[in-house]
This record gives sequence, C-alpha cells and structure tokens, in this order.
Amino acid sequence: MMKFFVRALGPVLLGLAFASPAFADSIQIPSSSFLWYSFTDAGGNAYNLPVAPYPSTATINGNAVPSIYLICLDINNPTSVGATYTGTFYTTETISEVNGQASLFINAEVSWLADRLAGHSESGPVSYNGPISLAIWQLEFPTSTNSEQKPDPIDPAAQIWISEAYTAVMNGYQPDSAFFIPDDSTSQRFVAISVTSTPGTLELVPAPEPGTMGLMGTGLLGLAWMLRRRLLRQAARV
Repeated sequence: MMKFFVRALGPVLLGLAFASPAFADSIQIPSSSFLWYSFTDAGGNAYNLPVAPYPSTATINGNAVPSIYLICLDINNPTSVGATYTGTFYTTETISEVNGQASLFINAEVSWLADRLAGHSESGPVSYNGPISLAIWQLEFPTSTNSEQKPDPIDPAAQIWISEAYTAVMNGYQPDSAFFIPDDSTSQRFVAISVTSTPGTLELVPAPEPGTMGLMGTGLLGLAWMLRRRLLRQAARV
C-alpha cells in the first residue's frame, strides 16, 4: 500500500514543487530625471532633496514588471541609480513581521501615504509629492540604518500628511502596498506605488503557469486512476 501511494503521489508532489517556486526579487532605478523639493525646516535649515516617485523596473516572484514607481524609506541611506538591487518584496503585514522593521501601524500609515501618490510620476507636482515623501521618511526614520549618520530633516508641510495618515489608519484603512527590502541591509528600502490611479495594483503572488497546472492535473488524474484500479482489484478478490 505504501509503495502504491509513493508511485501515485510522485507526479502530484512534483507539480506542487513547481507550483511554489522561490524566486529572487529585484529592482532597478534607471537614470532619469527626478523631482527636487526645496523647503526650510523649523530650525531655519534649507534643503533641496530629490523626492519620489522614482520610475523603476522590477522582478517580483520571477515576473518582470517593466514600469513601477518607488518611494525610498530612508532619507539617509544611499540609492544608486542604475544599480540592480536584489532582495524581497513584502506586503504591509509581512514586512512588519521582519526583525528591525517598523510596526504594522506605521507601515499602514506609509501604505496610505503611498496610495496618495498612485498615478503620479516624476513630473510632479513637487509641492504635493515632496511633503508626502518627507512624511514617509519621518515615519520610517526610527527603523532606518541611517548609514550616513545624518539627522532626519523635518518638513513642516509633512506634518499635515502624517496626521492624516494616522487618522486614516485609526478609521480602519486597509494597507495594500508592497515593500522592498534589499539583501544588503545598508542599502535603501522602498515602498512601491502603482503607475495607475488605482492603489495597490502590484501582484506579489504569481498565478501558476499553464504548464504547472497541467502537470498537477496529470498527477491528480494518475492518482485517481491508480486508486480506482486498486479498489477494483480488491473487489474482484472478495
């Protein structure tokens, strides 16, 4: 009986193995024009910083995504234009379970802010994109590795967005953003936004390919056929 199940389940297990591949995720920020946002903090210090969204390409679970926009989470961590980052995409919930990352509440606030940029591009308007980027940096700053050892700039215009994000989460907002953590912990982290006006349209879990479904179907049919044949033989002996 044991040998029977080993033979019968072999094709099924093979199909399941191919149906659950472990793909490496990656992103690349090509050389492009970026928004530059100028502001003065409460202490009178002037800043002029490149802000989101960054046009990018990505591979998620083995699927190429030719055009997405990214928002960096760490103002003081490096972002290399043209370089390819390898790492892992997470949902808002799963990234919050990773050691050293922000809490689910904070990441939900960041997801809400990222949704406000859905459909926006590097064309601006900078007066809108800039404060949202600064709000995200401020929320995520406590969990930044802060590799450049610089203070986090505080933009007065970002405080309004932080308050609105807090209110939205308290009122039941359901986070839907995808977060990227690179394998190199000193590199930049990102939250992805949709190129469309609809938030949360990145697919993190790929559907099984037709070939995989066919392999699984063949295995299940084989199992049913062998089981039926076994039962008929036992009935004939009785």
